[in-house]
Amino acid sequence: MSMRIIDGLILVVLLCLLGIGIYFIWLNLPAEPVKYERFYLNYSANTSEDIVVDSYYNLSQFYPNMRYKDRVISYEISGSCDIAKRKDAERAFSFLREKTVLDFIPAMNDEKGEISVLCSNVSPKPEEEGHFVAGEGGPSEIINTSKYAVILSGKVSLYRRTSECVRPNIAIHEILHALGFDHNNNPNSVMYPVTECEQELDNYIINEINKIYRTESASDLAVERVDAVKSGRYLSFEIVIGNFGLQNSKYAKLVILDEEVVKEFDLGEIEIGTRKILNVENLRISRNSKSLIFDVKTNEKELDKKNNVAEVRIMES
Repeated sequence: MSMRIIDGLILVVLLCLLGIGIYFIWLNLPAEPVKYERFYLNYSANTSEDIVVDSYYNLSQFYPNMRYKDRVISYEISGSCDIAKRKDAERAFSFLREKTVLDFIPAMNDEKGEISVLCSNVSPKPEEEGHFVAGEGGPSEIINTSKYAVILSGKVSLYRRTSECVRPNIAIHEILHALGFDHNNNPNSVMYPVTECEQELDNYIINEINKIYRTESASDLAVERVDAVKSGRYLSFEIVIGNFGLQNSKYAKLVILDEEVVKEFDLGEIEIGTRKILNVENLRISRNSKSLIFDVKTNEKELDKKNNVAEVRIMES
């Protein structure tokens, strides 16, 4: 084989290598930025099954969908409570346990109960002449997750008791406050501002407790927002992932797909009512990518896994 032929073959090979190199350089060159359609989750509480009540009741809870994390709620009774008040609190928890889906258990060992029952023989000054303040109660720590107002802790204070009552209505009244229920305008209701022995627990309160707590406790991770832009084959994005559920998510990861998995990011723990914001620049993807999928994955049980996925597409010019 003559040198001229060999030189020609070398030249062809060099030209091929040069062409391949130019092609790969072109693939990786930045280009005019192209935006993806913005993804935004419309996440709100489901109010379609809210209970309709009459004019006596107005707003039943301080905030819609107030509840503790779980149907099983721990409590502790202060050592300052005498035997009578302790019995009233125990009987009130037992009464609500029988009437609703809730269960109340004493806090174990040195753990703090979710509902704390305190006692005192000195009550605040009466708000109205002839009426004494027998007790106080309400949520003391709340996290708003958009779907639920999650009560982390509640407090009940018992000052005086009406010993002639068969049912411990004062304790029931204050524990219902700790469960998020407000006063109503029905004088026959245990949630009327002035407590009497003949008052009863309203069916609408029982129904609302059962409705709110029928959802089992779990986390609810959701892709709340995605803003993405591509330059050539380089992707930059910001994603917001929130936990709208009733429990902390101990571990999750974000998977980005462009026909196949592009990248995975560990998200770690996401507590209820909190959001994680992830900013990423110059992530290599296919130059011809027209759509991307952002998928939040976890092995934990969730209230709803459909909102874990967001798909974004190139905006049409």
